[in-house]
Amino acid sequence: MNEAEEIEATLRSLASQSLGRENFEIVVVDGGSDDATVEIAEKYADRVISQTHPGIGGARRDGAQAATGGALAFTDADTAFPKVWLEVVSRNLEVREASTGPVIFQDRDLRTEILRAWRSSYKLLKAFNFCYMIGSNMAMRRETYQRAGGHRDISLLDDYDLSVRLFRIGADAVYDPRQAVYTSSRRAHKLLTYGVTVAYGHYNYAVTKDYEKLLNYPKVEEMTVKDLLNGIRWGRPVVSAMETFQSTLRR
Repeated sequence: MNEAEEIEATLRSLASQSLGRENFEIVVVDGGSDDATVEIAEKYADRVISQTHPGIGGARRDGAQAATGGALAFTDADTAFPKVWLEVVSRNLEVREASTGPVIFQDRDLRTEILRAWRSSYKLLKAFNFCYMIGSNMAMRRETYQRAGGHRDISLLDDYDLSVRLFRIGADAVYDPRQAVYTSSRRAHKLLTYGVTVAYGHYNYAVTKDYEKLLNYPKVEEMTVKDLLNGIRWGRPVVSAMETFQSTLRR
């Protein structure tokens, strides 16, 4: 949605892959843009469709349903790719059911390095046969995607949720360092609120199982500690006590 500044570079990167253009299709799912996103996408994509399912996961589901191939690769509108990305994906899916790889920030600073290190820790989960597939760099066979149930209609942790369900069906997934993508650094610009948002998501995913909060949640740039506490059962009395205390001080 409203990715006119980023999406052309992304689509050019996809259109110039070493894998022959006749061997893959590009499907863009638009979330109701009111800028030039759709017009730009139509110059490069095989299909540009309007999102019908809610949330980021819903948009990815729409794309999967619109695609015609037996293999699905998902990414974001602010991401660029080495020329061999789809070639590597194709080779991986010949022998594995799903694959992912590094997500490298285009502009690196201390904040991006912290986030990169955090995400690198996901690889430790492979010791338990769990492959965390980040949304901007995931691929799988269509049959595997359907068997896992596809993306759910959520935004926060949509990629983690699908990774969990791939694990539950015993999908043979691989983390391949050669399957790298380069993504915008904007997610790391507000690292603290990003971390708070992820913590909020994991609590509601694993503890309360309140998936509505994974669809409708304060955006990263708006998330506060108060929002996080309000999302936690034992946190609400803390917020209430703090507000009572502040009210008392004002009197």
